[in-house]
Amino acid sequence: MKKNLITIGIIFSAIFIVGLVFHFRLESMEGPSIAKPPIVDHFACSDYCPGPQEKYMVKIYQGVEDEGECRKLGGKPSSYTGWGTTKICIVE
Repeated sequence: MKKNLITIGIIFSAIFIVGLVFHFRLESMEGPSIAKPPIVDHFACSDYCPGPQEKYMVKIYQGVEDEGECRKLGGKPSSYTGWGTTKICIVE
């Protein structure tokens, strides 16, 4: 009886260890996750915007202006010019 309990304990321990190894192996294959900034609504329009306001509302990654960073996040770099040029990263 005692021998059976030891055998069962060894089997469960082995299954647990194999499960942990498999879990961490899969996690390392996915690569590091990129923490994405918040997604916000943005009125992407310059000085003159004909038509309704809804036409110019886009979802953007807040605070992302760099084209390379935008592409890493899966966004589409964009800009518009009014009093100055505003760079944004549109969520795709």
